[in-house]
This record gives sequence, structure tokens and C-alpha cells, in this order.
Amino acid sequence: MFLWYQAFASVVMVYVVLTTLYNLRFMPRLPSDAPLPEDLPLVSVLVPARNEERNIGACLESLRAQDYPNLEILVLDDDSSDATAAIVEAMARQDRRVRLLRGQPLQPGWHGKTWACHQLAQAARGEWLLFADADTRHRPNSVSSALALAHARNLDLLSLIPDMGLKGFWERVMMSVIPLVFVGCVPHFLFTRTRTPILAAAIGPFMLFRRETYERFGGHEAVRADIVEDVFIARWVKRAGGRIALADGVDTLRVDFYNGFRETWNGLSKSTFAAFDYSLTGILAAITAFVALFLGPYAVLYHAWRAGLTDLAHFSLPFTQVVLAWVAMWFINGRFTIPRRYAMLIGLTVLMAALFCFNSIGSSMFGAGTVWKGRAYQFRHRSG
Repeated sequence: MFLWYQAFASVVMVYVVLTTLYNLRFMPRLPSDAPLPEDLPLVSVLVPARNEERNIGACLESLRAQDYPNLEILVLDDDSSDATAAIVEAMARQDRRVRLLRGQPLQPGWHGKTWACHQLAQAARGEWLLFADADTRHRPNSVSSALALAHARNLDLLSLIPDMGLKGFWERVMMSVIPLVFVGCVPHFLFTRTRTPILAAAIGPFMLFRRETYERFGGHEAVRADIVEDVFIARWVKRAGGRIALADGVDTLRVDFYNGFRETWNGLSKSTFAAFDYSLTGILAAITAFVALFLGPYAVLYHAWRAGLTDLAHFSLPFTQVVLAWVAMWFINGRFTIPRRYAMLIGLTVLMAALFCFNSIGSSMFGAGTVWKGRAYQFRHRSG
């Protein structure tokens, strides 16, 4: 029985490697020369900002430098206590495309970002709505190439996997789990070619919507209580009959997600349990599977070393699983600007992922709830 389990685990790891290679080869990338729509529709770039004085200036500078000629840039100040609004106001005086909106008080039943995005969408005039986080940095062709890809593939929602701007040890270790999940687990053609809402993926810092589709399913109001609004809003696009894609945006977009261990830990903890729609069964099953696949082989090899075992089940197959995991992460890290040597730390990555998953469960079920940007949320919303 143990030999059969090891054989099965090895097959799964082969699947992870093949899925990784397939996605890295065929995942959509933003084109450098694809034609834009002839009428050059207005694109509304919508930036929710709460206490973002560290980021908002550089974000707006990169948006003002876009080569797309027909856009407006709206920034909503969500009750910031720092200089966020003053920085935006100064830029608005320099560029008439930039406009500052003062956010209304947070409404019951909403979380902060969805409420801010809802207000931005109501004020926008564009045929396309690009929601961009304040910690994003855009190459000059970011908007034009994204719109060209959405137009060429008849998409209703385009999201990007960015360069995550990881600098510190713990940021690289913990954040590596994101490209592992998005690149190593599911072939990306399933996101676009299937109508199944559960097979939907998006990453919140850059989400380009066709406005007609966005309004058809209710926009951010449909996900008002979802702290992980990006994934659930992608599901709503599919329910509304729209087409989605998650593209490789490393060469076009950088997102400075977190700075240091504490920010990374808190950021990942706040969204993990919510990403499973607060399903304890679902998240525990995922933790068990990842630990068994990525950490289990090390435990078996340690036992084999202590006992002097060199047979297929206790040494050869677990060793093969470890090497396959390293290979998958070597390719993933190389594409997503994480030093390749961190591939050998995938066991630590999975261990930290399990720990922040448990922290997310504990905070949500027994603590203050989901805490982010100085607000605590106790939602148990089921998105279906």
C-alpha cells in the first residue's frame, strides 16, 4: 500500500511539472504589437487608496506615462490618515486626466476595498474599467497592451500575474506559493475555455473589465463582503457569460505587495481562509494535500536515512518527488523574478503556507476576524 501511495504521489508531481511547463509556454502574454480597437475606447483607470502615501506617487507617475491616448485616472481616498490625498491632489493639478474622489463612509455589509471600487466604478466614464492597486507600477504600454489582448481574445476580464517585487528572504519564501498555485496546479486554458465558475482565477492589483459585462452581474456589489474579491468576481464574470483570462504580466507590471516578514505574514493570512469561502473542510484538505506532496517526501527520506533503507518506496520515489518539486519551482521562479535558488526551499514555502493558513483560520474563527488596513471584518459570506 505504501508503494502505491508513493507511486501516486510521484505521478501527481509529474503532473505539476508538466502543468508548469505548459502554462509557462502557453499562458497569454501581453502583446507588444497587437492592434488596438479602431475607436480607441475610453479606459477608466480606477485606484482605491487607503493610507498609501508610500506608494501612490510612484503608481500615478507610471499611469500618467501610459502610451494609450484615451484614459482617465480616478483615485478614491478611502479615509486615509496620511498624505495620500495631498499627493493625489498635487498630481491632479499637473494632469487633468487625474481626479481625486473622497470616499463615502464604509457601508454595513461591505469591506473597504469593494466599497471603494464600487464608488470608483460609479464615477467612471470609460467603456473599459481597469482597477489597479496603489502599489502597482506600470510600464508605459501596460494599458494599451492589456486592452489589445482583451480585444483580440474577446475577453470580458483580463487579470495579470505581475512581477511581485520581492526583495527579502521571507517575502520570497512565502510569496512563492502564489505562482506555485496559479502556474503549477491548473492548466490556464481551463480558465478561459470552460464556463464552470469554480475554474476562475484573477489577481486583484490589475483587473481590466469590459464595462457592459461588469454592470451585467452587479460589479463589486456582487462581492461586497468578499475579502478575496478578485477570485469571486472572476466567477461572477463567468456566471454572466463572460470570458476571462489570467495573463503573464511580469514584463509589464510590478506590484510591491509587502515589505518584510510581518507585512507578508499579515497580508497572506488575511485572505487565505476567505479564498476558500470560509470552508474549514476545503482549506484543511488543501493544507493536507500540499503538506503530503511537498513535505512528506522529506520525512520519508529522513526515515530512510535513519533506517538505512534504499528501496523504491522509501528512497527512490520520495527522492524523485523532491527533485520534481525543485524542477517545477526552478522554472516558476525563473519566470517570476524570484532567484532560482529559492526553488530548493519549496518545503519551507509550503510549511509557511500551512502556518499562515492556520493563522487565517484562527483569526477568522476565534480572533478579531479578518483584519486589514486598520479595519476588522467578521464576514461569513458564502459566494456560491
